[in-house]
Amino acid sequence: MIDLKETQRLKDAIQENPEAYKSIIESTDLAICITDEHGCYFDINDNYCQLYGYTRGELIGESFLIVVPNVKKTELKALHEAFMEVQVELFRNWEVVNKAGEVMRISVDAGYTDKINGTPHKMTFVHKL
Repeated sequence: MIDLKETQRLKDAIQENPEAYKSIIESTDLAICITDEHGCYFDINDNYCQLYGYTRGELIGESFLIVVPNVKKTELKALHEAFMEVQVELFRNWEVVNKAGEVMRISVDAGYTDKINGTPHKMTFVHKL
């Protein structure tokens, strides 16, 4: 299960100092992605790249649905849109797919910020189960 104290620490740190978000997301063992209001990768940390087997260049600007199993894409797209509206999500466990096509189980927490570049973003914190 994901460490909710750690995810809260990271959320608070980014809210307090959004200019330092890059160093903040690299300061943890969690895999982290930041998506824009459309669900496209805005940034990711090295742990996220290692977990999924993609390079940063392969993901930035692409939809987060690249790591979602086909049968869940519609559901997860709708959940991302709902999150951007209400800005609240409970932590959950999900199945995702890495670059090699292998299914993985993960535990996820998410946070909202509009402090990075002054635009809405979803911060997703991932722990492999």
